[in-house]
Amino acid sequence: MLFLYSLILTIQDILKYNIKKYALYNSLFWLFLWLLIGFLYWNNMYQFTSYIISIFPFVFIKTSGSYIIYTLLWIQSIFTTIGIFYVFLNDLIESELSKDKFKYVTVFTALFSILFWSVIFIAKKDFLISYINHILKILPFQTIEELLSIFLAVLFFYLLYCVSLSISFLFIFIPKLIDIAKVEYPEIPYNEISYKELFFISFRDLVIYIILAVLLYPFMLIPFINVFILMFLWAYMVKDSYYHTLNMIFDISLTKKEKWILAIMSTFLNFLPIVNIFAPLFGILQFFHYGMEKKLQER
Repeated sequence: MLFLYSLILTIQDILKYNIKKYALYNSLFWLFLWLLIGFLYWNNMYQFTSYIISIFPFVFIKTSGSYIIYTLLWIQSIFTTIGIFYVFLNDLIESELSKDKFKYVTVFTALFSILFWSVIFIAKKDFLISYINHILKILPFQTIEELLSIFLAVLFFYLLYCVSLSISFLFIFIPKLIDIAKVEYPEIPYNEISYKELFFISFRDLVIYIILAVLLYPFMLIPFINVFILMFLWAYMVKDSYYHTLNMIFDISLTKKEKWILAIMSTFLNFLPIVNIFAPLFGILQFFHYGMEKKLQER
């Protein structure tokens, strides 16, 4: 239950404090930088992904393309529903309900959205896959091949974009995180952080992240497995850096299992374009609230 409670506190802080600008400015910087790099090295990346595509048979390429589109539509439907709820109904519901009741409504909304769209997509799977395949059949094979090559090339730059957001935001947000702790957890003291130590931890994880991304890259074409690979890569990137940051400042203690669960929860926003700019903010606050609430319980 502490995981869900920390999730509610995280959402409330994002809505309450003027901290979204940190995520926005950070994301704009890396967006323009990776767009420039992508523009300069697009041909090289496209040739590499085209070579990977050429290894697989045509039947696999067609099936993979349809299931990738099917999976993306499912994810987009879930997050769009949740986003509409918070944009239009959050303030109204929060003003009418107590804090305890509000957190249950929030959790119920998220679970209902996942369940609702999962049932729809499972029940209409044959129809959706058939319709997607019909659209793909209109295109010549070369176009389908080009489509997936472009998808893989964009995905590679997107992986680098996401990791850049996470690492840089951590360094930017530490002073504001301490300010939030002074207001919400005044009884918990804080320490000075070693930015040098944090840099080496982040750099180590970045190198491992890139190696894993290259090794697992061909599996990005396998439907559903690619979703778990993306979640694993993003979770691995943040679990140690976020935890060590909070441990250095507030002396929190998390188990390996807790770190992985929190890291996986922090990756969900990465699947939703535009909203993903708040993924690092969401992730670090999720770790922060869970660690601080656990520390209070232990005390």
